[in-house]
Amino acid sequence: MRRGVLLALVLALGLALAGCESATTDESDDTAATGETSAPVSLEGLDAISTDGANESAALAAAEKAFAAERTKDRWSGVDFDALASAGPRLVAYLVEVEMNGQVALFEVRADGIAHNIYGYQRAFDSGSTIWSPKDAQTATAPVSPGETVAVAAVDAAMRDAFPETPFAVVIHGYRFVYVAEGLRLFTLEIAPDGTLLTVSG
Repeated sequence: MRRGVLLALVLALGLALAGCESATTDESDDTAATGETSAPVSLEGLDAISTDGANESAALAAAEKAFAAERTKDRWSGVDFDALASAGPRLVAYLVEVEMNGQVALFEVRADGIAHNIYGYQRAFDSGSTIWSPKDAQTATAPVSPGETVAVAAVDAAMRDAFPETPFAVVIHGYRFVYVAEGLRLFTLEIAPDGTLLTVSG
């Protein structure tokens, strides 16, 4: 679970700032969301990103596999998996990793191509609130597809503006998929380039 430590840290900050609920893959059952019916989900920021790229296609297959596995777990007893499955998954964000001075930080880029701090889509990019952690053996990949290239370029530009004199490297850390069904909470899975399930929430 070493590769999930950084995501767990930034997720904790996102929860504190946005007041949302989330559960990582190693959280206990009693902290998982119930998936109770609520108001229709806002689709702002949830435009679908193409999964035609090789990495995106592989991540999509991994997300579908993880979704099938999650629906068998008791902690999701309140989630309408049939409705979610009918809607299908959509790729909504690239998770982008920056390594600088032996530290790494995560950002996200959605379909609009704009860089944001991880779990900070509703806020402008802010280098001052970036969470840095020691470099670990986390799986990442260089951009290959047009979508990955745009995402990496967006984060690169934001970082160069914030740290013009400091060298850093930018790579793809993962892919965020959501299942959206009317009247239900989002069911979200984040997938690493090697197909590992990084986080899940619903």
